[in-house]
Amino acid sequence: MNHTRIAPASCKFYFVDKERAHTDHLRKVLRERGHDVEDNRIIVRNGLFESEIEGILASVRQRQPRAGRAIFLLDQKGFSQVELALVARIFSELPAAEVILTFAADALVNFLGQSLETPQMVSPLQLTESQLHDLVQHRDGNGGRALLQRTLRGHIRTATGAIYDTPFFIRPRQSRRALWFLHLSKHPTARDVMIQRHWEFQNTFQHYGPGDFGMLGWDALKDPNALPLFQFGELDEQQMLTGLLESLPSKLFGLLSEHPVTIDALRHMFANQTAARFSDLDLIILKLVREREFDILNPEGKVRSRSLQRLASTDRVALPSTLLFPELSRR
Repeated sequence: MNHTRIAPASCKFYFVDKERAHTDHLRKVLRERGHDVEDNRIIVRNGLFESEIEGILASVRQRQPRAGRAIFLLDQKGFSQVELALVARIFSELPAAEVILTFAADALVNFLGQSLETPQMVSPLQLTESQLHDLVQHRDGNGGRALLQRTLRGHIRTATGAIYDTPFFIRPRQSRRALWFLHLSKHPTARDVMIQRHWEFQNTFQHYGPGDFGMLGWDALKDPNALPLFQFGELDEQQMLTGLLESLPSKLFGLLSEHPVTIDALRHMFANQTAARFSDLDLIILKLVREREFDILNPEGKVRSRSLQRLASTDRVALPSTLLFPELSRR
């Protein structure tokens, strides 16, 4: 593997694992592939991440005192090892950071249905006893797993200070226990880049539900057995765009009833609700504009042409003064 592609001079890598056998093997593999381990760019540590985080944060701040850009891949898998307070500290000290967790979501769901006598098992998740009780109640109700998933997702964002996330599942070929691949950030662009990677690679990441605003368990309360498997394929994309075309008008109408809203603000609002990329949302908005459902205003308030091909983040979506055919409106 090409040396510069793995470790360009502008990057610094930290690998931390508590098992010495793991770090010894990693050093061996890195050397075999031509990397100079411990050259101050590739650092391998045998120990706990909690013990190394202070030095890592200091190193990032020294290299990037303003932005603090860094990606943390915390591959604990077990739900009892995900320290949300640690993730919150990362975002507090490095606002431009991104954190990726591999989270044993299915195992947590099963645990919550069996063992409330040991809430300390989930103490790293910062769930109160009252929250645990509510989650257990959700688990056994209509659409329980989907509702529990949605509740946990909101809790994780709140506890860590993350604003945006992409929670998708990794389905192991030899196990029915899904891992939650959870990307957290405080910036919508970081979230959009991550969702682009899901569409680009189309590997074992998947979810249940359509890709529009019915994604991530939103419709599971209605009919949890009718949810399709979403795998980022061509058919998924077509169905997602069709769903967005039907569901976006009513959402926009509610948002625009008082005043126009910028494209940038709409991206912020919808980022966590759909598998759509920003480019997908723009595509549907432009189609609705051509259908005369909405207008696009430039920053000065002038209506832009309906043949517009590309939206700027400062453009504003507005309700037209009149609908050409009100009875045919998608709203």
